[in-house]
This record gives sequence, structure tokens and C-alpha cells, in this order.
Amino acid sequence: MILHRLCIEDFRGVAREEVHLPPRGVFVIEGPNESGKTSLMDALEMLLEHKASSGRAEIKAASPLGRDVSVVVEAEFTIDGERMRYRKEFVRGKKTSLEFTDTARVALSGDDAHDYVRDLLDRRVDRSLWRALRIAQDEPIGQVEAGKGMDSLRRALDAAAGGESPTGDDTLVTRVAEERNRYLTARRGEPTGELARSGMRLAEAQNALAASRARLAELDTAVADHSGQTAVHQTRESSLTAVVAEVARLEEAGRHVAELRDTCRSAERKVDRTAVAHEASSRELRERTELINRRDDEQLRTAGLRDAVALAAQRLEPAERRAREARTALEVAEGRVTQVRSQLDAERAARERDRRRSDLTALDATLETLLSVGEELAERETELADAELPEESVERLRAADVSLREAVVRSAASAPRVEVTGSDPIRVGGDTVDASRGWAREIVEDTVFEVGATSLTVFPAGDTDAVRRAEAAARSRMTALLDDIGVGSLAAAEQRARRADGLRADIVALRRRRADLLGADTPDDLTRRRASLAIALESEPETGTTTATCPVKRDDGSDEPGAESLSDLTAAFAAAEDQLSRCRAEERAVAAEAETLRTDLATRAALEAEASGRLRECEDALDAARATTSDHELAAAVDHTKQVADSTREAAEHARARLDDALADAPPELLDNARASLSALVAEERESAAAVATALGRVNAIGDQGRLEEVAVADREAEAAQRENDARWRRARAADLLHRTLERRRSEALLAYQAPFHRAVVELGSLVYGREFDVRLGEDLTILSRRIGEVTVDYESLSGGAREQLAVIVRIACARLVGDNGVPVFLDDTMGYTDPSRRLTMGAVIAAAAATSQVVVLTCDRARFAGIGGARTHVMQRGSASSD
Repeated sequence: MILHRLCIEDFRGVAREEVHLPPRGVFVIEGPNESGKTSLMDALEMLLEHKASSGRAEIKAASPLGRDVSVVVEAEFTIDGERMRYRKEFVRGKKTSLEFTDTARVALSGDDAHDYVRDLLDRRVDRSLWRALRIAQDEPIGQVEAGKGMDSLRRALDAAAGGESPTGDDTLVTRVAEERNRYLTARRGEPTGELARSGMRLAEAQNALAASRARLAELDTAVADHSGQTAVHQTRESSLTAVVAEVARLEEAGRHVAELRDTCRSAERKVDRTAVAHEASSRELRERTELINRRDDEQLRTAGLRDAVALAAQRLEPAERRAREARTALEVAEGRVTQVRSQLDAERAARERDRRRSDLTALDATLETLLSVGEELAERETELADAELPEESVERLRAADVSLREAVVRSAASAPRVEVTGSDPIRVGGDTVDASRGWAREIVEDTVFEVGATSLTVFPAGDTDAVRRAEAAARSRMTALLDDIGVGSLAAAEQRARRADGLRADIVALRRRRADLLGADTPDDLTRRRASLAIALESEPETGTTTATCPVKRDDGSDEPGAESLSDLTAAFAAAEDQLSRCRAEERAVAAEAETLRTDLATRAALEAEASGRLRECEDALDAARATTSDHELAAAVDHTKQVADSTREAAEHARARLDDALADAPPELLDNARASLSALVAEERESAAAVATALGRVNAIGDQGRLEEVAVADREAEAAQRENDARWRRARAADLLHRTLERRRSEALLAYQAPFHRAVVELGSLVYGREFDVRLGEDLTILSRRIGEVTVDYESLSGGAREQLAVIVRIACARLVGDNGVPVFLDDTMGYTDPSRRLTMGAVIAAAAATSQVVVLTCDRARFAGIGGARTHVMQRGSASSD
């Protein structure tokens, strides 16, 4: 399986992140803590394992807090040469889609897409190897039990052990597995293939038998339905006859009610006319009485107002005298406040001039500092332009240096080493060598050793020339990179890069200092402010404080020398204003009192004049009304109209009572309801008659369809399907038992895998610990102990860093053994316990899998994996992911 692309949206705290991975080699995903690196691994696991409609807790936990959005996971991968794009939307939407990007196959969606991918993973991907080669951040780094369950690794170890399976003939195992897989799935043991189809045939036959039996039962149901429809039709005909008679009775009663309603309306109109006449005579009598009462009230009000006017005139005279005295005191207090205010303003103006001089001095110092900072900043920027290196040049140098060292290591490892000891001279390649002093050398070309009459030719390994050329190419690339940059070594380039970083830091600090000095202003703003202050100081006359020459009035009215300080003037001004406030309040109070009394006198005089006018109007109106109709005549007219209104009201009440009796016997609502019921019953009677005819026709149609024979045929098919399914299950169980037996026997021969697995681990471990490195393996291919030289340590007694290194070495060895048939290797934040001196060689171990495998490294510290040659890097931005 090869992973090409992984994209997540709204997964935990990650808004969106997309990663494109190369099909081979080491791919480093770098990001700070909480940026969502581990979320990428968890999202891929959730995509492959769970349906989009699942409600599992880990899926709910992936939803971002406070946002009602879909959790989207999308991946592109290749399995068995077939590339596909797989996408799921969890929590909201709950969608699944599968597209085949390189072929014209029809895309799948929903559960069909999920089931297809799960079946493909079960059949074509070694899921146990997938889990074994993954190192998760939040899980302890354990050993890989390479001898258990990983079919792809077992096949690779079979081939490495000599090309033949040391555990038995794979042909039989394969045939048994194929026979078992015809009936059962490899992972869950669920029915598939012929067994699943026979189960589907059995289910379909049973469903057909149940359906035919149900169809046979339809005849009885149709007969019962016809009887029921006939009974309903008869009931509706009886109801229709009764409703017709009731409608006729209610229509006759309605005509009688209409006659009584006309009589009642005529009586009510006569009552209204008599009531209007009585109301008119009563209103005239009330108006005459009200007019007499209003005249009497106005006579009393006019006499009272004359007395009030005289009393108000007496109270006004002393109030006006007090108001004149308060005005005089107020004018004296205002003069004193004006005098003290002028002295205080002069003192404040002098202090303002001093403040402006201080501000001008501070601005001059700030502008001078800004000029100095600007000059220093320009110097640093010039130095940075000279020292700065091209982007990523140091990283390319480091990668080239790692490649060169790896080439040197491979060159030394590919050449055989010959050591000669003895006492006689020998000839090596035509040169005489004294063996008594010892002689040792790596052989890089065909070399002839002559000892007496004996000749021995040593041939180096076949790939020695290629290794030498690779070393020379790596050295040339390193030299070319150094020449391009213009430095003599990697250390010089790193020193120059550090110098550039230091200059950048100085530039940032100087810019920050300049920003702190300016604040929200610009240099032009400060210059303009400085010019404005200078102009203001030049335009103001240099006058001294004059408060000492101006006497200040004391509270008792005597003069005192002027105050020498601002506080004394402020206190004197506050005292003067306080006295002014008291005088002003007193003046307003007495003025308001006088004004109130004047207003009261004027108001009472106006009210007295108005009351006298209303009295004359009332007396004139009463005399005019009595001249037209006397008080006695009005009272007699009221009594007569009342008697007529009472008699007409009794006649109207009698007519209303007769109408109410008729409405009680036949209300209009009953007639409307009866008519509506009649229409509904007519329609229902027609519907029931049609239903009776339909039910009779259905009984006649079903009676001649031969459904009894259909039941017999379906019964025979169900029995045949049951026999076939039972036979398939017997073969499936037998194949499953045989397969499990063979697998058990194969596990007993796992010791044969130790030699190739041991070689793979030691080869990689030698890059880290040297040529004296060795390990002892258990039956399940786990590491029991580690040896370096003469020192052997049990695995459980090793330090955390050593166990971490061995865990990575074993996983890379597995990936290299499996090769193209493997799965991606995920390393999440490893090398945390590894010391810096061994991180470089561990990088070479990880890079060793690049030729055949896909290795994904997740880290928050790229420096831990600087030793990986040719690794590509993807940088994640800081986010708020829930785990990392």
C-alpha cells in the first residue's frame, strides 16, 4: 500500500491540513506541538476503520468544540497498482465516496464504498504489519513480534532464508487458504463467495415462500373485505334516509322563524323612536338644571377670588424689597471672582510655557536617539546583505554531507579487508611486503598475493566500483555546493548562517526599539510637533507672573498681598466662587419668591375677571331659556315621553320572547349541519357502493390465479436452497479447520526465520553501534539482548534511548525485508530519548528504507532527523489540535 495524499478538515482543532507524500523515501512532517501531526495519523485510521455514520466516542471527540460542521477526512492511496481517492464526512453530512483516479471504473458511495475498501484491505494489505510498523506518540514503543501474524514479512523471510519455505510447502497452504477464502473472509470469517451466494439463495427462497403464502391468504382477505364493504353500504343508506327527513322538518321551522324575526324588528324600531323622544326631553331638563347650578357656583367663586387678589397684593411688597438687596450682594461677589480669575490665568500661562520648554527638550532627545538607531539599523542591514546565504543552501550542504559520509561508510563496508602476519616476506600486486611488521588494507581492485610458490588472488565485491563512483559523485556534489555558496566547508557555511541569524535578530531588536520610541507616531509627526512647540514658545511674550502685585479681597472685605503660588490663587479663587455661588443662590431664591408672588397676584386678578364674565354669561343664558320654555313645562314633557317608551318596550319584549321560543325549537345551525351531513352522506353512499363493486371484482379476479400451486413450487425451492447451503457450510468449516491446522504447524518452524531477520537487524544496527554490534533473538523474533563488543545487556535493562533506537531499527529492517509489498512506516515523535551523537547515524538507518519503502516521520524538532539523507519535509502551522 502506498499513501499519496492525506487531507483533513475541521478535525479536532485543525481547520484544514493537506499533505502530499512521495511514493518512496522518507517524508518528514514537521510542526510545533498542538499543530495536529498526530491528528493526521488518527484521521487516517478513522477513515479506514469506521463508517461515516458511526457514533463512536472517538468520532464525536474529533468534532471541533463549539462548531456544528462536518469532520472531513480524504486520502489517496494505491493498492495492487490501483490508485483511488477515498473521502468520508463524519458527524455532519455523514457521506462516503470512493473514486478510481487512474481507471474508468464507476465511483462508489455510502456503505458500498466502505465495504469495498474494507474488503480490499483485508485481502490485499497486511494489516498486522501496518500496526506493527507504526510508532504512535501516546503509546509506549514496544518490540515488533515479527514472527506472529504478518504474512508479507513471513513471505519475505521465506525468500531470504533460501528461496524455499523452511516451514513447509506453501502450495498446499495457499490452496487451502484459497479454498477457505472461497467461503469465508480472511479476517472475520464471514460468509463470502459461493457460501454467501447460497445463503442469499436460501434467504430469497424463504422470502418467496412467505410471499406466495401471503398471496394465497389474499383471497380470504378479499372475501372478508367484500362482506365488510356491503355492511358499511347498508348502514350509510339507512343514515341517508333519516337525514333527508330531518332536513325537510328544519326548513319548515326556518320559514316560521323568519316571519317572527320581521315582527320583532318592527317593534324594536318603535322602541328606538320613543326612547329618542324621552332622551331629548330629559336632556333639556338636565341642561336647565345644570345652568341654574352653574350660575350659583359662579357667584360663590367670584366673591372668593376678589378676597384672594387683595391678600396677594399685601404679600408682594416685602418680597420685592428683599430681591433688590440680594441683587446688590451678587454684583459685589461677581466683581471679586473676576479679579481673582485674572490672577490665576496669568499664573497658569507661565506654567504652560515651562511645560512646553520641557516637552521640546524631550522631543529633541527622542529625535536624536531615532537618528542613532536608524544609522545602526542601516549598518546591520548592509552586513546582513553581505552575510546572507541563498535559501535552504545550508540544508542542501547538510544533506550532501550526510550523503558523502554514507557513501564513505558504504565504500569501506564494500571492500574486503586483508590482514597478513608472519615472518617471511610476501609479494602483493608485484610489490614486496615485510610480513613480520604486519600488513592490513582494504582491497578495492583485483590483487595477487604471492607466498613462495603459492599465488592467491583476492577479488573485491562486484559493486565496489559503483560504490567508489557514488563516493566520488557525493564528494563532487559537496565541492560544487561549497563553490556555489563561496565557502570552504559546511562549518563555515553554518557559521555564516548563524552570523546572518544574529544580524536578523539585531535588526528586529532595532526596529522594535524604533517602534517603541515612535509609538503611534512617525518621525515626521515628531518633527512637526517639535516645530509647533518651538513656534508656540517664540510667539508667546516672556511675561512674569503678576499675581504678587494684585491685591486679593479677603472674606471680611479687606485687601491682602497677592499669592505667590498657584495653590494660593486656586484657594482664593475657590473661596470667591463659593461666595458667588451663595450670593447667586440667595438672589435666585428671593427673585423667584417675588416673581412667584407677582405671578400669583396677576393670576388671581385674571381669574377674578374671568369668573365675573362667566357669571354674566350664565345669568343671560338662563333668562333666555326661561323665556322660551318654563321649568314646569319641561318636567311635564319628561313624564309623558317616559310612559310612551315603557308601553312600546313591553310590546317589543313580547315579540322577542316568541322569536326565542321558535329558535329554540329549530336553531339555524341545526339546518346548516343537517344539509352538510346530507351532502357528505350522499358522497359516502356513492363511495361505499363503488367499494362493494371493487371488492366483488377483486374476489372474482383472485379466485382463478392458481396461488396454491405457487406455494408448492416455492416450498420445493426453499428445501433445495437449504440443502445447498448446508453443504457449502460443511465444506467451509472443513477448509477453515485444515487452514488453522496448517498455520499452527507453520508457527512451529519460525526459528528458520531468525537468520535472515538477524542479518537485517545487525546490518542496520552496525551503522549506529559499529561492527561489534549484535543481538540475540527469541522464537517470536523479538530482541532478548544486545551486545556491543564484549558487553551484553538484556533488552529490559537497556536505557530508554537504546530501546527506542532498537525499536526503530527493527521496524526499518521489517520494511526493507518486505520491500514493495509493504505498507507505510509511521514514526511519531521518536528520537526523544536518543542522544545527539547517535541521531545522525539513526538518520542513516531510516534513510536505508527509502529505496523500497515509504517512511513518514512526525516531529516537532526537525534537528532530531537532520541525518536522514534525501528526506522531503512538510511544515505544519501552529494550531489548536486536541492531541499531538
